[in-house]
Amino acid sequence: MNKKWTLLLPVLLLAACGGGGGETPPAGGGEGEPVKITNRIDIPHAVVQNLGITFARVERRRVEQTLRVPGNFESPPEARREYHTMLPGRVEVLVKQYQLVEPGTELFRLESPEWRRMQESLAATDVAISTLQSDRTVLDAERAAAVKALESFPPRIDAQRALMDASDDHLMRLGEARDNWLERVAQIEELQKRGAGKAAELAEARAELQNALVGLAEEQEKRAELAEQRANLDAEKAAAELAIPVIDSHIAAKDAQIVHAKDAMQRALKSAAGALGMTARALAEGDAWRTLETFTIRATAVGTVDHVHASTGAWVEANTEIIATIDLTNLRFRGRALQSDLGLLKEGLPARVVPPQGGSLEDATPAEGTLYIPVEADPGERMIDLLAVLQEVPGWARPGVSGELEVVWDSTSEPQLAIPNRAIVRDGLDHVFFVRDFKDDNKVIRTVSPLGISDGRWTVVDTGVMEGSEVVIEGVYELKLTGGGKPLGKGHFHADGTWHAGADHD
Repeated sequence: MNKKWTLLLPVLLLAACGGGGGETPPAGGGEGEPVKITNRIDIPHAVVQNLGITFARVERRRVEQTLRVPGNFESPPEARREYHTMLPGRVEVLVKQYQLVEPGTELFRLESPEWRRMQESLAATDVAISTLQSDRTVLDAERAAAVKALESFPPRIDAQRALMDASDDHLMRLGEARDNWLERVAQIEELQKRGAGKAAELAEARAELQNALVGLAEEQEKRAELAEQRANLDAEKAAAELAIPVIDSHIAAKDAQIVHAKDAMQRALKSAAGALGMTARALAEGDAWRTLETFTIRATAVGTVDHVHASTGAWVEANTEIIATIDLTNLRFRGRALQSDLGLLKEGLPARVVPPQGGSLEDATPAEGTLYIPVEADPGERMIDLLAVLQEVPGWARPGVSGELEVVWDSTSEPQLAIPNRAIVRDGLDHVFFVRDFKDDNKVIRTVSPLGISDGRWTVVDTGVMEGSEVVIEGVYELKLTGGGKPLGKGHFHADGTWHAGADHD
């Protein structure tokens, strides 16, 4: 005999039907205590365990105002990360599929001959910058020398001016001496005409005049040389004054060349950094690009390795995807609804994702979120997608896991008592569910109650339960098959579960 039915046998015997008057004599006509007719069914702990009986609480819900659609979890684009090689080379994979990675986790390493050529280009640009800076240093020295030389001209000019002034004074005195001796020679010659002048005095005067003339000629020649020197000095000063703007223009041109070369270096560093998955600052710091033999791609966001598209040692081309990760804490839910339900919905409504009925996830925590309606619908099937952006992703969610999206499109209506559809079973013409006796956890009450509207998962009940009551979910069919808790003939059950035979209104 089946183990379930072995344990149910006492229940069947207790629920056996009897005659009227609320009591039934023992089977076989023997003496003993009569069996009471009741709508209670015993479910001792052994029966609960053997049948796997489970319970769900009665809730107040807006069943009629709830739209329920099937769907599944999916990853939004921002939850995915793809890590590519920007250069061809040989790859070394450093993570495993389904491994959890954090920002900075090393994903793969690449050794690329193309990187060697990039290093050579960076080195050439760096040498060009160094050469230009050296040339700039030389120009700075030339300008400093020109400024220093220009500063020396005022004292030189002053000295030259003093020499010229002294020469002018000397020329004036020599001119006076010449004039004096000319006058003396003329006086002596006049005296000789009169027979009074001496020849020796005349010869002496003429000699002195000749000396004065020679001295004057020499001083005039010296004065001309001083004038030439002053002209040369002025020309040299003018040339020195012109040299500084020329040097400044060379410095400005050299500075522009340095800026251009540095910009080229920065562009080359950024290009190389982009190829290596690094920042230009990190690549430039300490001239890291000079010593970098291989480069490592690191994770930029938290995620789980979804795909590994290459094996260690493989040669890959540029822009080849090596690792793809997905952030399982960033999921959304996509449901499919009829286009005819669009009139009930609007963006921003509260939404809830519940796990599929049955199985180990049935009692898992639902996910709360907000409803969004995508821009396009399916004209062929007359369906439209609904997106629930979740406040917090539940632990049981994964991309592709199915569930149901609940949207309460009218929150102004009064919620009603409802029980899960799985708690209801058909017994003949009646819809029956079993409510745990709030006075005795080891009993359930077979309940027949008018049923209200259903949203496919919950059904409104009018009587027989109250908020917080527990109804049987798993094991409901086995309880029905026992036949326990059924009325016998005409009559009714009292609130305490006792049977009253006769007319229902007695």
